[in-house]
Amino acid sequence: MDGEGYLGLARIRRRNRTSEYCLRVSIYNSNLAILKEIQRTVGGTMSDVGQRRPAWKPSYALIWTNAAAAGVVRRVSPFLRIKSQQGAALLAFNEHIRAGRRLRNRAGHLLPLSVREVKFREGIYRRLKRLNRKGPVGRRNREGPRVSIHQAKVSPKYVAGLLDAEGALMITKTRVADCSSPSYRPRISLSNAHKGVLETIQRRYGGIIANQAAPRAEWKHAYQLVWSEGTIESLLRSVQVHLRVKRRQAMILNDFMRQRKTTEQGRNGFLFAPLPYKVLAFREGLRRQIKVLNKRGVLE
Repeated sequence: MDGEGYLGLARIRRRNRTSEYCLRVSIYNSNLAILKEIQRTVGGTMSDVGQRRPAWKPSYALIWTNAAAAGVVRRVSPFLRIKSQQGAALLAFNEHIRAGRRLRNRAGHLLPLSVREVKFREGIYRRLKRLNRKGPVGRRNREGPRVSIHQAKVSPKYVAGLLDAEGALMITKTRVADCSSPSYRPRISLSNAHKGVLETIQRRYGGIIANQAAPRAEWKHAYQLVWSEGTIESLLRSVQVHLRVKRRQAMILNDFMRQRKTTEQGRNGFLFAPLPYKVLAFREGLRRQIKVLNKRGVLE
């Protein structure tokens, strides 16, 4: 939910009446199986949202509204970091509307809200909209919420969930000067606009934080936490058992690193000797497998 979730209010305009505001929580993913697994645990309604681009995989949304949405937020709010402010605002709004009483006319229709109540609900709606927007919303929110001392540690389950949502597990291939064999290296990255959360993860699991250009000029500045070479093995030992969406990518990375440990590369003077063909073919095969799994488009 911190990675690919949406916590907000839906504003429903009514003709000749005041607008209504309802809680809406949703999680988006192209992996239907993981959404169904979540649905079996905490309910929700599944929706097919189609493809963002013609060549991409179809995407799905698991949606909760009103009381069901409040129930889900109540269960997950102690673990939220990136969307903790949205969660708190939704729960406060839900308590407010539960404490009030709506009047109806003789036909059973809800009577219009008072001007004061409309302003209150519209204020919460706009606040959540600001928190959820992808573009900058002012200097105070540029790097997202600060992490409190009570959230100083992050569990392996939380990191796995964020990697499943916004992480990338891959094998890179580069050509090295004066070497006939290409170089294959493992790499894991986690992208987010909230630098404080990435710093909290970095303190426990290592990695290097780098700036990441925003996909669009009007979007928030983003950051990337990157693990490479020696830091990947310890990270996977902690989080792999909790991965769902990217579990197969993690298994391929483990196979790759095991093969690297058991393969000796000789030298030709000061330079490394070319690797045997079988070794290169094995590494290229793993790189292509993980590339296919990471592909956004429909697999043929």
